Amino acid sequence: MPKPHIVRKGDTLAKIAEAAFGDRKLAAALAAYNGLADTKDIRIGQAVQLPGKAELKPPKARPAGARAGVAPWPPAPHGMDAIVATFGDIRGFARDDGTPDPKWETQFMARAALPFPIPLDWDRSKSASGIRCHKLIAPLLEAVFTDIVGKGLQGAVQTYGGGYNWRMKRGQAKPSTHSWGIAIDLNARTNAMGTAGDMDPRLVELFEGYGFVWGGRWSGSNKDPMHFQYCSGY
Repeated sequence: MPKPHIVRKGDTLAKIAEAAFGDRKLAAALAAYNGLADTKDIRIGQAVQLPGKAELKPPKARPAGARAGVAPWPPAPHGMDAIVATFGDIRGFARDDGTPDPKWETQFMARAALPFPIPLDWDRSKSASGIRCHKLIAPLLEAVFTDIVGKGLQGAVQTYGGGYNWRMKRGQAKPSTHSWGIAIDLNARTNAMGTAGDMDPRLVELFEGYGFVWGGRWSGSNKDPMHFQYCSGY
């Protein structure tokens, strides 16, 4: 997991960024990673999560996938503000009991159909025929999995571990990207968090070609090789 820094008197995000990464200019990216409103949104005693430096920077430009130029989905956002602007402000739909207002799912969630069934990771006697996700990336996921079939990589997708899931990010006080329905987990049993996993590099390359970030590139115990998310810097 990212290392927590407990905010002390006199701390600013710029000072924290300089101490942790040697670059004060990463303060805004650090705020976005932590889901903060701005660089001033910290208080004494608060835990600020410090990821690997590379996770704070936008990924290098990659091909947009097989349907570049006519893609009916938005580009992958970088940081909290861009995620909210693209996929909706999830904070306004959180109820006091920790569950989402039903309007969140009604307004934003949809189902992406799969071209082949994928066994469920938690019950391999059953299979998923679709993925519950944000409505804006349903066409994207359908394109990705169609491309998986076209490239003969169907065998690399062994199990489906989940898509949309309203929850906090593991070990952190911010919504998971699964809560927006912009992340999916695959082959979870052999790609546990904190391990190198065994995800087929051809599958990783395909997802990254469409703008997804692969959690297997994250650092240390934050490494999450089962995880693909359609955003960065968060």
